[in-house]
Amino acid sequence: MKKRIISVLLSCALITTMLWGCGSSGQDTQETGKAKAAQEEEAAAEPGFVPGEFPISQEPITIKIMVPITASHSKSLGELDFLKEYEEKTNVHIEWEEVSSEAYAEKYKLTLASGDLPDAFGSGFSYDPSIIYKYAKEGLIVPLDDYIESSTVNIKKWMDGYDEFRKLSTYPDGHIYALPSIDENKNIRIDRLLFINKTFLDKLGMDMPATLDELGDYLRKVTTTDLNGDGKPEYGMSFEAVQDQQSIYTFLFGLFGVSWDTKSYMHSQEGTNQLQFAPAMEETRAALEYFHEWYKEGLLDPENFTQNSTQLKAKAKTEGIGASVAFWYLSLNDGDESVNEYRVMNMLEGPNKNQVWRRNGLIPGYSANQFFITSANEHPEETLAFIDYWMDNSDNALINRFGPQGYSWDYLDNGKWTELANIPSGEPRTMENSTLYATWGHGIPYWCFADFWAEKEITADSALERQEAINGSYINVAPPGLPDLVYEENENREALNIKTDLFKYVDSQIAQFITNGVTDDNWNEYLNKLDNL
Repeated sequence: MKKRIISVLLSCALITTMLWGCGSSGQDTQETGKAKAAQEEEAAAEPGFVPGEFPISQEPITIKIMVPITASHSKSLGELDFLKEYEEKTNVHIEWEEVSSEAYAEKYKLTLASGDLPDAFGSGFSYDPSIIYKYAKEGLIVPLDDYIESSTVNIKKWMDGYDEFRKLSTYPDGHIYALPSIDENKNIRIDRLLFINKTFLDKLGMDMPATLDELGDYLRKVTTTDLNGDGKPEYGMSFEAVQDQQSIYTFLFGLFGVSWDTKSYMHSQEGTNQLQFAPAMEETRAALEYFHEWYKEGLLDPENFTQNSTQLKAKAKTEGIGASVAFWYLSLNDGDESVNEYRVMNMLEGPNKNQVWRRNGLIPGYSANQFFITSANEHPEETLAFIDYWMDNSDNALINRFGPQGYSWDYLDNGKWTELANIPSGEPRTMENSTLYATWGHGIPYWCFADFWAEKEITADSALERQEAINGSYINVAPPGLPDLVYEENENREALNIKTDLFKYVDSQIAQFITNGVTDDNWNEYLNKLDNL
């Protein structure tokens, strides 16, 4: 790359010299001719960069990427065998700066503000598009349009073939600054569902709840009964305190008729183009009042506002929890059902028969703003080429996401592929043993479209159950989320300042209202503060 830049500069210098020295002696002309010939010979010797071919770089290069890592990741990304082999193949070494997911939301913002930048920010986190746009306009984040055209095969192919993805990735000034992750697996069109401890349910001799009130009756029994034999009552509803989005409680607010978009905090009324600010709706107040009563009764785990995913899993796997809002049962017991078996619930009815569930994003499976390159990067073409290989809508994407074929996924005799419930040792597949061999979507985006997922055959009972619950009830009451909202340049800074203070205040008040209750006075004070912010 550097040789080509030098060659271009040399060409400019030669042209200038020739124009300036038109009246020079024949000796000058002869020297110029020799220099030009030497330049052409050097250019011919330079093998150049060919998208889709290896090595990516003729000389070894290093790229620094900051990436979020969860506590469940068993290995550093740099220690994964498939990535080490790929580095040898490409002549590109990645120096991963791994930051805990809990701290990442603050860390990436501080890093951008400091100006001491890595070469890129990796996937596994939904970066705020307003922040990306702000620093792009300041020149710290580079546009990717030309590099997509010049140095990628898969990204260019899919951006050209799926116009909606290109549109969703394009900022108001017409540039693409960040790449999405795309996973059109129907089994993850909604990222979190209601789960219940079937072991507890069976011990109590109760039926699966069909309404929120019935779930409350079950939790009252759970929290007043020693079901695991340790001499004390059990936890009621417990879930993690997520760091990069609003409280998981907002999923449950849909049972009072309010959808809550993850990025804008807006409620969209299905069938209309009307938007309301969800935190200020009377339906939200009704939800807060209802769950405060649950909190007073001890039906809600007080640590829902503080515990991370690892702490939740340790509690749910050993002692057991009554219910949760989680991605999958693996998030709760790691597939070990010998003590506590968790099963997905169908969509519940709220107190007034409301049924709304939160769905992230306009297009299911499209996660915007997952990977971007900074101005510190001296090898932007090579960087995009490095990740492009894993965005092939085929085996490479699966290896990136799940690990090598035969470990946690494999082809069946009928030509279809499936995820494996157990690893080769016979142990249940868990997040921890999966991340011994795979990125699990962190660091490098992967792209798998509906046509490839259609070639998958679900064989695990729990996955079939999850898919049936989504298709049978959740997806029917989950209005599409909004696309990431990015304001025009002259409004973006103001919008970013407003969002930062406003959303932080809303999140803190959800915890306050559920813990301490809602009154006319504190609700009106809250609404006035929202207006002021």
